[in-house]
Amino acid sequence: MPFLEVSTNLPKEKVTPEVLSGLSKMVSEMLDKSESYCMMRVLPDQLMTFGGTSEPCAVVRLISIGRLGVELNKKHAAKIFAFMDKHLGISNDRMFMVFQDLDSSTVGYKGTTFHELYGR
Repeated sequence: MPFLEVSTNLPKEKVTPEVLSGLSKMVSEMLDKSESYCMMRVLPDQLMTFGGTSEPCAVVRLISIGRLGVELNKKHAAKIFAFMDKHLGISNDRMFMVFQDLDSSTVGYKGTTFHELYGR
């Protein structure tokens, strides 16, 4: 159930379908989870500043059931920061990233929870 959310002050036009599909594929591979469970959401045109300027910036939130942790998050951050720089032009010193590891019983899907569906 990986969910990646990007809030950015970039205009909507910069967030192409290829950016979304690229994020989805990357997150799926990074977390070793089926892409059919991955959700990406980019919120462009946000009123944001970072360091007192309105140059391109973002905050990224990655939520998953498992596959997150101290060492893994370093690897995930490196990949996501590189993607954001290459595809959206947001440098790694203009972003924060937040990781959230959820218990399967706290995430609903198909009218129940992932714990009920998959026992994890």
